[in-house]
Amino acid sequence: MSASQISSRARTYALYTGAPRQLACDVVAALPPGAPLIPAPAEHAQLLFESEILYWTFNAQRQFFEYPFGIRYVQPTVAGLRLHLESNASLDSLLSGLLPCRWPMGATERDEIYGLNGVRIRARTERGIELSRLGQPTSLQLTGPARAAFEKAEAALARRVADNGGEACWLAGDTWTDYERQWDDERQPISYDATWRATAWLPSGLLRRLGLLHTVAVAQVVTGHESRLGEFWILEMDHFSDSVLRRAELVQALTDPVNGLPLELRGHRDLTPGEGLGLVLLKSPDGSAALQLRYDRVDYPVKDRAKLFSAIRQRIGKLTGEAPLPVVPGGRADG
Repeated sequence: MSASQISSRARTYALYTGAPRQLACDVVAALPPGAPLIPAPAEHAQLLFESEILYWTFNAQRQFFEYPFGIRYVQPTVAGLRLHLESNASLDSLLSGLLPCRWPMGATERDEIYGLNGVRIRARTERGIELSRLGQPTSLQLTGPARAAFEKAEAALARRVADNGGEACWLAGDTWTDYERQWDDERQPISYDATWRATAWLPSGLLRRLGLLHTVAVAQVVTGHESRLGEFWILEMDHFSDSVLRRAELVQALTDPVNGLPLELRGHRDLTPGEGLGLVLLKSPDGSAALQLRYDRVDYPVKDRAKLFSAIRQRIGKLTGEAPLPVVPGGRADG
């Protein structure tokens, strides 16, 4: 592969993943001939793992970050996924969502497992930690903050769980806790549901292309959730009142036949400030899975977040221009 080809493909890789330029060039230069820029997981267990990771990442969103969900960039491989976090705060938020804990639900209710059932910290390095599910070929690397920040965040979470009468399951080592095993034997984790398993490619694929939410989109805040047992995923994207929306650019990247997902634009509705959200609906060709993009304009109070909002504006200011969305005859954006 020539230097110009590497450079061109590296730009595309960075667009989808948010990766720094040099890392993008290194990744592209090391790819085997014909290999996709954004590979799918080789193991179905990894794909299901990533679908749960996105689910709990959405649930862990509790504060403002410079980058959507506090993730600066992702690095997908056929064997696993790496998330590079922007700060100690985003590390605290994500760990509290991913590490498995048993939480008591009161005397008359069953306890529940929150986080990724059966997941353990497989490795600790100077760059971060690696998570994996017991007995499965799965891998999630978290990097970014210093090693001390990982240790501090983990210890704080363990104390919080204990103070609430729960159990920090991830500290059980290379074995299941009794309640985790019971939870798994009863097929409680969402990844056991047939509908979820059939459509897990969508959240996994979206997680592997998370960079698009700040390299193409210009939302100041992104949140999300799922419904219909994983058939329908929703991204809620709040924009500054004076920024462009860049809906068409994001749709084009998500539906790109080479690097995007198997999704088609099925409908959209314009934003009417104060009256109705802007909606864009993308569906798989067979209609079995859908991604809805919801748009709004919200000027949040700055208060003590002036530095953060300034950084967000600086990031957004690098992206200009806005193409119109194509007309979709009879298209509906509400699902």
